[in-house]
Amino acid sequence: MRSRTRMFAGLVALAVALTGCAGIPRDGGVRAGQTVQPGATPAPVFLPSRPQKDATPEAILRGFIDAATSPDNDYAIAREFLAPNYSSSWEPDSGVTIDDATGRSIVSVGEGQMQFSVNPVAEVDERGEYREVESPTAVALRYQFVQVGGQWRIGAAPNGTVVDRNIFQDVFTAQALYFFDPGFSYLVPDLRWYPRSGATLTKIVNGLLDGPSPWFTGAVVTAFPDGTKLTADAVQVIARDAKVDLNSEALNADRVTLQRMKAQLSNSLPPGLSATITVNRNLQDIAELSANAPTANSRVDARALILREGEFGFLAASGSSISPIAGLSGSIVALDPTSVTLSPGQTAAAVLTGTGVYGVRVGDDPVQLDPRQGLIAPAIDNYGFVWSVPAARPGELFVYGPNGEATAVPTPWPEVSAIQSLRVSRDGTRLIALLQSGKDSRFVVSAITRDKSTPVALGDAVLLAAPGGTAVDAAWIDELTVACLTRLPSGEGRIVALQLGGLTTRLESAPDSVTMVGSNNLRDLRALSSTGGLLVQRGAGWQERLGGVTLLATQQGIGG
Repeated sequence: MRSRTRMFAGLVALAVALTGCAGIPRDGGVRAGQTVQPGATPAPVFLPSRPQKDATPEAILRGFIDAATSPDNDYAIAREFLAPNYSSSWEPDSGVTIDDATGRSIVSVGEGQMQFSVNPVAEVDERGEYREVESPTAVALRYQFVQVGGQWRIGAAPNGTVVDRNIFQDVFTAQALYFFDPGFSYLVPDLRWYPRSGATLTKIVNGLLDGPSPWFTGAVVTAFPDGTKLTADAVQVIARDAKVDLNSEALNADRVTLQRMKAQLSNSLPPGLSATITVNRNLQDIAELSANAPTANSRVDARALILREGEFGFLAASGSSISPIAGLSGSIVALDPTSVTLSPGQTAAAVLTGTGVYGVRVGDDPVQLDPRQGLIAPAIDNYGFVWSVPAARPGELFVYGPNGEATAVPTPWPEVSAIQSLRVSRDGTRLIALLQSGKDSRFVVSAITRDKSTPVALGDAVLLAAPGGTAVDAAWIDELTVACLTRLPSGEGRIVALQLGGLTTRLESAPDSVTMVGSNNLRDLRALSSTGGLLVQRGAGWQERLGGVTLLATQQGIGG
């Protein structure tokens, strides 16, 4: 996060750009800032200008857009630009339009009306869900003006705010809200964005109580009973402990459910805060989950998993020696694989060969699961299901259970012509797919619905990026971060990393890479070149660590 000094400079620059000659106020008293409770997300150090006397409608509009980037005291200064009989009706939390500030324009469109046009690059809805705009086009926002005591004020305006993307992260904060997989074994993040203010904690808790984002339907659950709400308008923090008082609906929760509710709260609050749950101000007897504690942000072995010179296993941190996986490595090497995905717990693997996809399990002989031709690299999830689909028939997705039984899973991408990569999240609730539609690649995420443990359906395909070029590979980095690799018509590779529900980052491309796998953070992303070079990130670029590598395998977790 940028320092406060840099943030203030950016905000002042925006204020100057928007308000022109109005500039920074030269008079008026010093105003005390809002008291920040311990553990609360600090509000931006920014006090925008109030309406200037005898300002024109255009100046009032520019000042309002400027002031609406400050959420202090429920956007109190921005509301000063509104007519008194309209001020309380304006709803700033209904959404955010994020633009690059270069395409802004204001024109008069009739008596008492002005139109403010922007080119959105992203948006945040009323739930705090962030989405990048696939094809930015100008959006026109209309404002009505009235005279109040001889001064122009805004009498009607679109709900929501407009924020320059250069300061978006300074005035909004990202927070993962945590829900459970249906088996209550994993905590699954749902990223939201909230204005930085004294009310941020309350918004986080209300967001958690309102439930997961719609695209998660069928994939995650919440421990909070239906109808559970806060009894007060604010979450109080005392000695870094958030006091969360719930209504009587929470009395429907048994002790284990209360423990799960606390686990959701504790993980969803900013780091350093604990949570205490009361119901109608009555303290509840809640201990921490112990034996059945859920896993959050599953990790993998930090070592690269490779096939080289007839050996399959983990590459030593220094040197080129390989540690085999007992009960698996020999069987995998014997199959002459082109792709391997290792299960959590390292007890099974999904293997692609020239004759189809095989399941390999410790203590058993390899079993051919999918004999179809043209298959992409298979995935294996935390329940042991192997996922397989032909590249040229992206709608023919099958999963194969530990007993080898096949189940067809309908796909939500009927319009695409090919699929290049499909990877299941380490918690088993989501998958990412890198698709080809004509000459363009599309990177999507979908929620996984299961009948007990068997995958039976996928949710809507949510577009993450349209990176262009030909699809090559995709990978999970951690519980929220994913990456995709495409090849442009020029032959140059392109790697795009992004948070689900968050920002996109363009990485330096690994030269001539054909496969990409994640580890535990973005810096440990690895790639394999067409000539067998294991590529790792060094400084701003990539470096070959080892040559002669036949295969770079994907891991799904250490435990399972």
